[in-house]
Amino acid sequence: MLRADLAQYYPAKALFERVLGRSAFLRVKDYGPLSSWRKNYDRLLRAIGVAAAATVEVADAEWYAQFNEVLAQGIRGIQAARAIDELHASVAATLGELSFVQLGFVPGAHYQMDVVPLVPRNWRLDPVRTVQYVQSVEQRAAQKRLAKKAPRESET
Repeated sequence: MLRADLAQYYPAKALFERVLGRSAFLRVKDYGPLSSWRKNYDRLLRAIGVAAAATVEVADAEWYAQFNEVLAQGIRGIQAARAIDELHASVAATLGELSFVQLGFVPGAHYQMDVVPLVPRNWRLDPVRTVQYVQSVEQRAAQKRLAKKAPRESET
């Protein structure tokens, strides 16, 4: 249930501000109707899609198709949510699945196990593709510059 409370769902509110801008934060700051939350989450998922298209330089067509299908499912879940808890659950599931897609593979057979031990052999996600993160000298320098400019948690 939504309340007029800045602290309620604050991590999501802070993410909206950091990624989508101040107006997205203000829409839901103390109290925002479900439609405002829906609008922010929809924009967040769409921004992730635009960012992937603009940033991922090397990937196979199937990866792009899977990534975009997970985003589309997430957007449909946002539109279908009738309460804030349904909305948060839909977005959490979408972001979780996207994380696995970005790592190369969404585990599909784990449902057959009672508990999946958190050991590397169960979580090596490279049977379909391998993911590499590379950083040029210029990107490393930019990272250092940006780290110096970023506000620390204690300052926000």
